[in-house]
Amino acid sequence: MIIKGKKVLLTLMVLILCITSLTSCNSNPKNFTYNNLTVTLNKSFTEETHSGFDLYAASENVIFSVVEESEEELEYSGYSIINLKAYCDEILLLNGVSSDELKQRNDYYYFINTRTISGASYTYVHCMYYGSGSYWICEFVCKTKSYDRYEKRIFKWADSVTIK
Repeated sequence: MIIKGKKVLLTLMVLILCITSLTSCNSNPKNFTYNNLTVTLNKSFTEETHSGFDLYAASENVIFSVVEESEEELEYSGYSIINLKAYCDEILLLNGVSSDELKQRNDYYYFINTRTISGASYTYVHCMYYGSGSYWICEFVCKTKSYDRYEKRIFKWADSVTIK
């Protein structure tokens, strides 16, 4: 009877340890900032430097990246962008995405697409924001087979983006 009680106690301790480790990965917020943009991810992300991105942070399963385009840069490049929706329309056109795939959420727009790279399928959540005289593209990328597991977290992170 004592052995049975020890097994139950041990099982409960292991279960508590597992639950604690799983929930701790989702909490522990960590802010990442570039110029006037801040996003709250979690401590599993580490900032890296990658050409073509103003901010790039990766975890084991999700990548987050940011590109800032100022109104002046866009105008100099020949674009006459009047608002965030017009910017999104240009991004959709450049990516060959139908405009009916664009969704609005809070103060940003987003669209989702999938690409296959070296035989692996990846889901991209492209979020577009405006603030401080710039347009911002924030992308979240994960393997397509894992997207359902990360979708809520990705949108929680996207909702946390602030531009001052």
